[in-house]
Order: sequence, then structure tokens, then C-alpha cells
Amino acid sequence: MLGERIRGTAGAFAVGAIAAHLVSTVLQNTPDSYNQDLRKFTGGWPIPGWRFFAPNPGVQNVHLLVREVKSDETEPTPWRDVTPQVAHGWKQVVWNPASRGPKALFDAMQQLSVMSSNHAEFNWVTQSSPYRLVFSASRASAGDDARALQFLLMNVFPSAPPEQRMKPILTSEWIPLHPAVDSEAAAA
Repeated sequence: MLGERIRGTAGAFAVGAIAAHLVSTVLQNTPDSYNQDLRKFTGGWPIPGWRFFAPNPGVQNVHLLVREVKSDETEPTPWRDVTPQVAHGWKQVVWNPASRGPKALFDAMQQLSVMSSNHAEFNWVTQSSPYRLVFSASRASAGDDARALQFLLMNVFPSAPPEQRMKPILTSEWIPLHPAVDSEAAAA
């Protein structure tokens, strides 16, 4: 009898806690004018705050383009798009562990876009973590016979007129890929 009462009380408490959490989450994600004082009622419990698309919806796609110079050539290859393709389907709503890598790359490209639009010094940009991450993704797409590569971040505005659809964000310097081989060749 006492065991059933404890289980019933624990179950009611769990249902109440989940309901309170859901209500708090809904209130937390309403316009700011409605939830300014919500934090003092949560008792330190973290309430998710999602802002999905507002107030600045995304209107462009960021693409990563790469070109390289092969060991036996002097001219670079044409630019090619190496932006990761992310599968979109009903299963990805529930379980999508493969989205983390492309999301990290997308976030790094967005950060470089912000740096570029704020006129950051190029030397400072090349020392940043986002730049190194984008370079690593670019390097992974280079062929084994490439001796240098360059990457380009390009904003693509799908709804813009054709002549205004693409806007370059950042072009890297030429980055040598095999410095040990290059330095040995230079020493010889």
C-alpha cells in the first residue's frame, strides 16, 4: 500500500516536472517581451532557448570551393565544390549523427564570413580556429599528387537575380601541402 503510494507520487512528480519543463520551454521561446522574468522561477534549471530562424533568417548558402596545383603541373585545377552534402529525410529528424561534421564546417564558414564582413585583418583570420578547420576540410578533398591548394568560400543567394547570386567571401592564400618534400627539393 505504501509502496504503491510512493510510486504514484513519484510518477505524478515526474509527469509534473516534464509538464513544467515543456511549459517553461514554450514560454522561454516566445517573444522576449513575454519571458523576461522567467529565469527567477526556474531555480537554476536550464530551459532551452531556440530562435531557429528569427529575427535573421538565412537567405544564402555557403559553399566551399577548392583548387589545387598538381605536382607535375604549373596551372591550377578548376574550382570544384567540396561542400558536404547532408542527407535530408524523415529519419534525420529523430537520429542524425552524421550532421555534426557538416554543421561544424558550416559554423566555421559562417564565422569566417562574419570576420570578412567585419573587415578582419587577413593575418588574424588565417590564425583563427575556423580558418584551420576549413583548411583541414579542404585538405581532405585534395588529391595525393597536389602540392598546393587554395580554398574559396562563396555565398550563394538562390532567390537573387542570376547576376547577383554568388558573392565571394574569402579566398585563402596558396597553401603548400607537402612542406617537407618542397623544402628538400629547394635544398637540392
